[in-house]
Amino acid sequence: MTTYKEIRGKLIKKVTADPTPAANYEGEMWYNTTIGALKVAQQVASAWSSGPTSSSPATSGQTVWGAQTAAALAGGSFPAPAPALSTVVTVVQEYDGSSWTTVNAMSQARTVFGAAGPQTSSVVFGGRTSGNPFQYTDATEEYDGTNWTGGGALGNAAYYMGAAGTQTAAFAIGGLVQPSKTTTQIYNGSSWTAAPSLPTGTHASRGSGTTSATLLASAAPPAPKTISMEYDSSSWSTGNPTVTPAAYRGVSSLGGQTDSLLWGGEPFTAATEHYDGTNWSAEAATLGTPGSTTGGGGTGTTGLAAARSNPTPGTTTNRATEEFTAAFIGSKTVTSS
Repeated sequence: MTTYKEIRGKLIKKVTADPTPAANYEGEMWYNTTIGALKVAQQVASAWSSGPTSSSPATSGQTVWGAQTAAALAGGSFPAPAPALSTVVTVVQEYDGSSWTTVNAMSQARTVFGAAGPQTSSVVFGGRTSGNPFQYTDATEEYDGTNWTGGGALGNAAYYMGAAGTQTAAFAIGGLVQPSKTTTQIYNGSSWTAAPSLPTGTHASRGSGTTSATLLASAAPPAPKTISMEYDSSSWSTGNPTVTPAAYRGVSSLGGQTDSLLWGGEPFTAATEHYDGTNWSAEAATLGTPGSTTGGGGTGTTGLAAARSNPTPGTTTNRATEEFTAAFIGSKTVTSS
């Protein structure tokens, strides 16, 4: 970083517009003649910012997927009197970066299910269909941004599965049907086929990437909460652990094996961390509303957190939306005091 000693007695560059920020520009100074200000390039820390709340009736178990400005939120459940204990819904909402809109519902009511692909070309699968008795489904549905159509049934039904990929190349990973499953399945747009098994059975793990370069991270017990695994189109390998020992976390579903985020989780936490293809590292940014969630949207630099369970169930905090911005090099006006 440039210091006063290094620039003393030297001319500072004059420009009519601020230069485009770059990673190697931190500490550089210039004088903007258009606005008459001395400027310096400095790093701006990563941050979460609040967005609008969704209006889904569900208070837990909703699955979120897609991009930060083109995401979907579907399903989930809300508490119900005994004997049902919970009501599972088919509601689907879309997010455009500024507001949530209710769109055509899924055919199958489901909660804690898997989803893959962008908002306008996605596939959902598995999940729980009732609270009591505890039932789950092998049903698959495809979404084109407007309508839902049925797809091929899962070979192994489960809920709390990890997910990755696209509508025509999707991964269903692990899941819960006591005990946690090691099975994985790949969807080709019409049917599911068995894929290589996980080295450790997991459920509530979060997937990101493609069916040939997949990242799977975090898990609910008995698997280690900090578990991290990668798939290379032929086999799974265990990678470096995550930083935060939490389960039921959010993930940047459109991230990838070398650029993904994890956030939140149980025990209820606001922690956020980033994966660079080798290691997990804590982000300066923390969620405004701690909690656990199913799925998540965005990439490793533009995450979307929406719909979560937290210590105040049944409130609007369960429907909170937050957007992540990665650290970047920005400019600041130098002032005297």
